[in-house]
Amino acid sequence: MEGIVINIRFNNIIITGASNGLGNALAKRYADSGVHLGLIGRHQDRLNQTAKYCRDKGAIVESVSMDIRDRENLIDWILRFDSNFPVDLIIANAGVMYSSVPGHPTEQKIIIDETFDVNFNSVINTVNPMLERMQKRKHGSAVIISSLSAYHGIPTFPAYSASKVAIKAYYEAIRGIYARDNVNITIVCPSYVNTDMTKTLNINKFMLTSIDKAVDKIITGIEKRKPLISFPWFHTLGISLLRLIPDRIADRILLMVLGK
Repeated sequence: MEGIVINIRFNNIIITGASNGLGNALAKRYADSGVHLGLIGRHQDRLNQTAKYCRDKGAIVESVSMDIRDRENLIDWILRFDSNFPVDLIIANAGVMYSSVPGHPTEQKIIIDETFDVNFNSVINTVNPMLERMQKRKHGSAVIISSLSAYHGIPTFPAYSASKVAIKAYYEAIRGIYARDNVNITIVCPSYVNTDMTKTLNINKFMLTSIDKAVDKIITGIEKRKPLISFPWFHTLGISLLRLIPDRIADRILLMVLGK
């Protein structure tokens, strides 16, 4: 994994969703001699491959395959890792996305529940126990992967959009409080990144950000302790402008861009 040089050293890092996509790429980029990585993912085989790559780069890796909706096991694993290797960076990357069925814009309740369980509740369960420990140590960084759909709901995946709005708003609300104790919270709002998740959406290539560029943006923002990272800039600008025009026109524009 080539990219920008990491200038700030994080010694002990936990990453969720590390078996695929952004989590996988971030784990590989942060892997280095002496770094302790705690990797959590759903897919055991892919997670093992990620762990091996990171070990080959000199990192000390502990990995676990689990359903992060299992609150008790998730928190227990994270706190045990932290007790052995006090975490200075945690990245809550794990997430799910389901597209609505054509002609049925409202999703099934089971899909909505799972989306919120993974994208909101499980992020809270991942990050908040670490925030409390970081606050006591007066040091640490937490990174929450949200989405540009947190700026405006996207018709093709309404539950996903809503869950990303919720998690963005939650950590915006408490970010300033933890900053008083030198604990940094960074919220990441990417547009479409070229991962397995977006391949199911039939997105035009010009709308996709490569995974390497996405990782560069995220790492640069983490090192600068940015409160918010959103990219690419033209997607951020476009979706932000939707809030400045009449809602009915914004809805039509969005549907037209999505080919609906």
